Amino acid sequence: MIVRWTRTIKKSRWRTRGMMKLPHNTTPGGSPWLKKSIPQIENIATWHAKSAHRLKLLRGTVLQQLGRNPEPYTRYFGDSGQRVYEQRRRNSHCPIKLPKAKKFVSFAVKQILTKHLAPDTICGLAKEKGCFTELVCSKTLYNYIERGLLKARNIDLTLKVKRKQHRKGHPQHKRLYGLSIEARPQVVNQREEFGHWEIDTVVGRKESQSVLLTLDERTTRFRHIVKIPGRSTQAVEQGLRALRNLYGERFSQVFRSITSDNGSEFASLPQLLSTIPIYYAHPYSAYERGLNEKQNSLIRRFLPKGSSFDVVTDEQIREIQNWINQLPRKSFHYSSPEELFQTVLPDLAI
Repeated sequence: MIVRWTRTIKKSRWRTRGMMKLPHNTTPGGSPWLKKSIPQIENIATWHAKSAHRLKLLRGTVLQQLGRNPEPYTRYFGDSGQRVYEQRRRNSHCPIKLPKAKKFVSFAVKQILTKHLAPDTICGLAKEKGCFTELVCSKTLYNYIERGLLKARNIDLTLKVKRKQHRKGHPQHKRLYGLSIEARPQVVNQREEFGHWEIDTVVGRKESQSVLLTLDERTTRFRHIVKIPGRSTQAVEQGLRALRNLYGERFSQVFRSITSDNGSEFASLPQLLSTIPIYYAHPYSAYERGLNEKQNSLIRRFLPKGSSFDVVTDEQIREIQNWINQLPRKSFHYSSPEELFQTVLPDLAI
């Protein structure tokens, strides 16, 4: 700590006397201390009060010497500097906000454990709805979980995946059943128009015959899941027939194009849906159907790899589909795909 000695006023004199810890009735006792140097007075100021009393130093001597030497004199005191550092270090960061936001944190833990929502989804939804007066951001919520301050653990969160480097260019199609994705209009690529879907199948255990046919609308992220008896063109035709029966005359308005991979089960899509453009992604380029692949991973939360789909009922599949479609999305300001889909559907012409 740096101490500066300068000319003082009455208020500073009393502060100086308190710092030196000298009693009021100290007398010189005939000691020749009328002219002492600044270093001597400085050393005396750091001693205990008993030492100052033994030297019989008047507080007026300090003030008198300060009056004769108005120029500042600076010196560093290590112990005082350490105390100042420790105090400032304790005040250098905000205290933990967990006690103030206890209600919100309890709500977030319940949503993570029961509804399997991500912390960012919970924070954004609570902020949009204004349910709580005290909130913490998603990063803070992740930090609390990482430090073990909450009942929710990392194992209860969505698995973190590492991004892989993509190869430059695209492999050439060895077999192309229809239009290439390169021919897909820009309005579809930019998600500017409703009615353009991505299709794929989710496979369970190898011994399982049943698979899940999934279709995702690119604009609203709305998803259909249909259980089909196998991974064949006939089974895919059966699943599409169920969707055609669901929408009736509006089928061609709801499904304006479909983007698929190069699986053999989708080879006959151009013949099955002759009035709808069918686009095929490049081989080994799952990122060209990123929405479909991402939402397939949401199914794996309920039906992990190795599960048999033969024992999964249609009611269970409907519950999974509803959970995905009712999941608030950050890209929609925490509105759900189902809410957006229901706002667009009545505007379609029959």
